Amino acid sequence: MGSAVFSLSAVEAPLCRYLDLDERASDDAEQMLSDEERERAAQFRFNADRRRFVAAHAALRRALAEQTGERPDALHFTRSAFGKPSLARGSRVHFSLSHSHGLGLIAIGRRGPLGADVEQLRPVPDALALAERHFTRQEAETLAALPAGERERAFLVCWTRKEACLKAIGLGLIVPPDRFEVGVVADCRGVEVPVAGRILWLALQPAPARMDSVGAIAEWRHTHVRACAPSSAAELCA
Repeated sequence: MGSAVFSLSAVEAPLCRYLDLDERASDDAEQMLSDEERERAAQFRFNADRRRFVAAHAALRRALAEQTGERPDALHFTRSAFGKPSLARGSRVHFSLSHSHGLGLIAIGRRGPLGADVEQLRPVPDALALAERHFTRQEAETLAALPAGERERAFLVCWTRKEACLKAIGLGLIVPPDRFEVGVVADCRGVEVPVAGRILWLALQPAPARMDSVGAIAEWRHTHVRACAPSSAAELCA
């Protein structure tokens, strides 16, 4: 399967790989999945969606096998109460998988929980209305102030950054995305997410650049009773 591997600085994810999910999958792709994964694949209405699901999860298993030394089909996963998957048996390998139509993104590291999200560039005619509901006031106002031709990309940048953070902490929409600031620019920064009286601090940075998509990778680093983040993006990325 076609892929590219990149080196990241702020987020500790030495394996960051894009996937072409519309390439012909290997003959053993579906066989290496678990029964639960095959059941999920079978629930897709359209064959293209089923094939992409199989390709993405088979690629994730191969990538994790590279990191663990186990066979791809021997890997076992568990899920948290909120659905975040992890390797079973106390593995210290962290990972995240995202896909948008025929494009996938995998991030794997060992330091802290990861979240990856990718979106193929596309028209978003209701970007401003969605931003009013799901972004912070500052993010929505910044988006509205941009030239019309820049808004859709900026919206997707912000959206993927929020999704990456939510995936990293694994609490889903129990944390409203308008409760924390990630910005509409693909920069490198620390993010503070308030949860149950504590501050979850994450490192956030853009996924490697592509012409056809935007994406983000986040890593949950610390939990504090109050905010305690690096004073600048430059310090975070040093």
